[in-house]
Amino acid sequence: MNEVEQKWLAQLRKGFLEMCVLVVLREQGSSYGFALIQQFQASGMEVNEGTLYPMLNRMHKNGWLESNWETPTDSGHPRRFYSLSKLGSRLLPAMIDTFRQQQAALAYLLEKS
Repeated sequence: MNEVEQKWLAQLRKGFLEMCVLVVLREQGSSYGFALIQQFQASGMEVNEGTLYPMLNRMHKNGWLESNWETPTDSGHPRRFYSLSKLGSRLLPAMIDTFRQQQAALAYLLEKS
């Protein structure tokens, strides 16, 4: 894959992954980073820590997510759990609608080609 393709793919994946994070958190209520990575991998999406953690921090900074630290009762390491903020809850339906509209437009264009 050349540099232009890599840049395009990175931008496409960024927005898609942000939407996927919001979907998972809406369904589960809250989760921590490594659990999100495991879920994405189970779905067939390859996401690494170097991609996800900066994204979670940015989404938190932008007000889409809330977070809190929890320490497991069985002497584990503290984990930062993320959940949807009010803004994230309002943003997600619009993101899904836009994604579906774009998906339908692409399907139409491919069909007409």
